Amino acid sequence: MATWIQKRRARRRLQDTVGLWYHPQYKAEALAESARVPGIEIARGERILGALASEDLIRPKQVRPAPLAKLASLAMVHSDAYLERTARPEDLGQIFGLEPALVDVDPILIAQRRQVGGTVDAARWAAREPGHLAFNIGGGFHHAEPEQGSGFCVYNDIAVAIALLRSEGFDAPIAIIDLDYHQGNGNIVTFEEDETVFTYSIHGSVWSHVEAAADQQFLMPSYTDDAAYLAKLDETLPAALDAHEPQLLFYIAGNDVLRGDRLGEFAMTREGVLARDRRVIDLARARGCNVVATLGGGYSEEAWLSSKDFIRWLLTDDAQISVEPEVSLFEQYEEIARELDPYELQRTSGDWQITQADLLGDLEGPRYKSTRILDFYSKHGLEFALEKYGLMREARERGFVEPRLTVDPTDPERQHITLHAKKNGQEWLLVDLVLRRIHMAAPKGLDPPDDLEFLSIEWMLLQNPTTEFSLRQPKWPGQDHPGLGVGEQLMHMFFQGAKRLELDGVINHPSRYHIAFIGGAQFFFLDPEVQGRFEAIREALANLDLAEAAWKMERGEVRWADDGTPVVWEAEDIVVPTSDRLFAYLGSRNYQEPRAQAQAVARARGIVFEPTRKSS
Repeated sequence: MATWIQKRRARRRLQDTVGLWYHPQYKAEALAESARVPGIEIARGERILGALASEDLIRPKQVRPAPLAKLASLAMVHSDAYLERTARPEDLGQIFGLEPALVDVDPILIAQRRQVGGTVDAARWAAREPGHLAFNIGGGFHHAEPEQGSGFCVYNDIAVAIALLRSEGFDAPIAIIDLDYHQGNGNIVTFEEDETVFTYSIHGSVWSHVEAAADQQFLMPSYTDDAAYLAKLDETLPAALDAHEPQLLFYIAGNDVLRGDRLGEFAMTREGVLARDRRVIDLARARGCNVVATLGGGYSEEAWLSSKDFIRWLLTDDAQISVEPEVSLFEQYEEIARELDPYELQRTSGDWQITQADLLGDLEGPRYKSTRILDFYSKHGLEFALEKYGLMREARERGFVEPRLTVDPTDPERQHITLHAKKNGQEWLLVDLVLRRIHMAAPKGLDPPDDLEFLSIEWMLLQNPTTEFSLRQPKWPGQDHPGLGVGEQLMHMFFQGAKRLELDGVINHPSRYHIAFIGGAQFFFLDPEVQGRFEAIREALANLDLAEAAWKMERGEVRWADDGTPVVWEAEDIVVPTSDRLFAYLGSRNYQEPRAQAQAVARARGIVFEPTRKSS
């Protein structure tokens, strides 16, 4: 598990120098049926992120949502005729080894376009400032030529990214370092006559005999091991980079070089693959070259673990090969949510009952009031969910017995839930919640532009009145008792609940800075300008202990440097997205551009803080 120093280092790098891109639509369920690769891992991105999250090295909010690549962008590399052909099941079937009858065109193309969008967005970010390293947890579609797709690659994401960068004025030399087991024919063919793009490859399988204008290719024999592979890399890559002098490097970190890969024939270990990845990054950094990394191929049980090792090293400098992690909390709750029976969540404690209020509530007006929380969960259903998600077990482990849940769903504006339990013969209030469903107007750029619907947390109190504040559990502003220690679990439960109800997300209004930092670590402020300002404040306070930062904010000791006025915290809408459209919006230019502008303005104003006041 990561140490607190590694966690802190990871948080700072994700703020400043390392960017991660992903989107749930990277998965295309139809690919699980591929006849060429039985058991292909379509959820490797989620497994990578889940493993990193289980060590508290990343939070969902720190992963940048990949936008959907525009057709006009794809057309900068691929012809219109080819783009039209990709919508035919028979053409996609050839690319993915599927029978046309098994091809579900839309989700497959969306998955590819999302991953292209991730590489494009990552490339723009990486090219922006020195020292940036962007990692798209997908992409690396190096088999896609301008007029032909193959090898699970429909569109060439790196070629599209380079075409867009060139159109936007980036004219410096670029290198593509392709260390996938298979030769990247798509990039070699695309840049066959372009001396400004250097293509370098060590591979064990030849897909094209084209030689590009700036190109070095090395074919290695079957069963190449760590020593032989790394020797070839050390012998050839440093001099190649010195000769070409790229300012931006695209790295296809394919893990089908691992021994046991279904489509590769090398014999490398996870240790050797991580050494390979570190060499590439260290060589680039030594030459002041920014990097865009993509996944590429990998068809063994260990492939996703090697990608996790690579990202973990980028975030922490820890080059140890970690053991396979425990299932992350997110993965646990995803599995629990799939197992929960809607019948159990809605039924009363006795047999299934449908009340007159349930049948006539919408027809008869205010005489009939809701009998279920959020018009779905019965009291018995909430008790069942709390037990299945382990929250009742958490209470028992803290010495509480005889839990008593009360619910009042009658007011749709104030759905009230409390949990009491006994300890040492006395009953205590542990949880006090007020929830409701709310609708909000769609922000500009949301697609489709229908109103948003959220699970809103109007009030949340989690406390353990039987313990005292300590160095391990310091007092935070607004607290009367230490927390219960189940905030993360409860937020995951809300997230799964919002998904079950097909809402767009979970929303709340953090009343203080530290609540947004901790309790809202998976959230984005819905207003992009507020999000940008918050990120600038967080950066300025990053070197402080969080408890100290929280109290400085509370006492007005955090001030704008330009005029000396206090940085005033105001409760604003903060959301975690559960719908694809909201997730996509938060990664779009409509959100990211005003966020970046607000962050820049806040940075320009500067933030200073007074020394901690000592008590008299």
